[in-house]
Amino acid sequence: MLSFELGDELSQLQATVKDFAAREIRPSLRATEKNGPSKALSEAFESLGLLTLDWPEAAGGAGLSAQYRAVVEEELAAGDLGSAFALDRGGAAAVFLRTVGTPQALDALKDLASGGARAALAMAEAGKAQDDFRVTAQRAGDGWSLNGTKAYVLGGGDASVHVVLAQVEAGKGLPGAGAFLVRGAQGIRAGKTWTTLGLGGTPLREVHFETVKLPASARLEAPGKLPATLRAFYDALGITTAARAVGAARAAYEYALGYANERQAFGKPIGHFQAVAFTLADMATQVDAARWLVWKAAWQSTQGSATAEVAAAQAQALETAFFCANMAVQVLGGAGYVKDHPAEKWMRDVKTLALYGQHAQAAEATLAAAELGTPLDSADLFPASSFHPAFS
Repeated sequence: MLSFELGDELSQLQATVKDFAAREIRPSLRATEKNGPSKALSEAFESLGLLTLDWPEAAGGAGLSAQYRAVVEEELAAGDLGSAFALDRGGAAAVFLRTVGTPQALDALKDLASGGARAALAMAEAGKAQDDFRVTAQRAGDGWSLNGTKAYVLGGGDASVHVVLAQVEAGKGLPGAGAFLVRGAQGIRAGKTWTTLGLGGTPLREVHFETVKLPASARLEAPGKLPATLRAFYDALGITTAARAVGAARAAYEYALGYANERQAFGKPIGHFQAVAFTLADMATQVDAARWLVWKAAWQSTQGSATAEVAAAQAQALETAFFCANMAVQVLGGAGYVKDHPAEKWMRDVKTLALYGQHAQAAEATLAAAELGTPLDSADLFPASSFHPAFS
């Protein structure tokens, strides 16, 4: 029988995270945006065990399904989207390591689970206009030597684990590139830090790799397999991204709803005026629609390939997040543009979210290719790195 209920275990987890987000995340969202999460907030988050709930048991995780991740990320982002990113020590790098699943990848995850360290995924290169990465990995004895500069690395530089995409075979684009696991700081130097529109709780940095010596085992996938690895990685990352987008959209809707019920104009709450009421109704409808798509994608990922479902969920959720955040500012009117209310922050955050992983248009292209039966590694999607904004 079709059911939209979570079940007792997931419902209890949802309630726990929702309470944590209301008590700990929401009150400190401005401080987290400015300075990153406080020690107290980070320790409270770690005590819940949410970071590793869907990591393999062999990597120190609970081995739970993507459905758990989707529920948790929505609640964290409903507290504050920027804080959900700032508290996630593993980030996209941990998703990549889980996707690869090799012994060295699982070993790195285990260290992250137990050591309190941070991981970073280094993909992008500023001004890159070719398919080859400028960062190179060359054979050096029995291992590798990594050289070059990556840009826009979320949490990069001071992370203890970096996953780095680098060119191994010149002139072959992504099929000739590889993903490398870099542990430690020798030969790694943080460059400039960018000031971003939103998601300010996690620094976005340039990272220099200067003759970084790596063992042979540092390469995470077999030659020529990076495009397929990236496809699976983006499917896994898309569930987290979409769930966070739903949480941000819900936060904006609920805040606008509360304001519309309290703010008086012409003798009644502004929510009683048709224009505002219809806007709120549209917001509520889109949040629910996006959530069901995310839950469907999470469930499908436990059954097998979920590329089309994840793409649909991510496209809908990202568009819903910006619609709701933008409309929240409109419902608040002049109050939406001042920092006394969080609406302006959420609008900045969701706009920045569109650059994390696949943006809505790329997700729609993925879905169209799946529906039409065209190859998912076409130039419109992958593997040509210069076509993807996360790489250039």
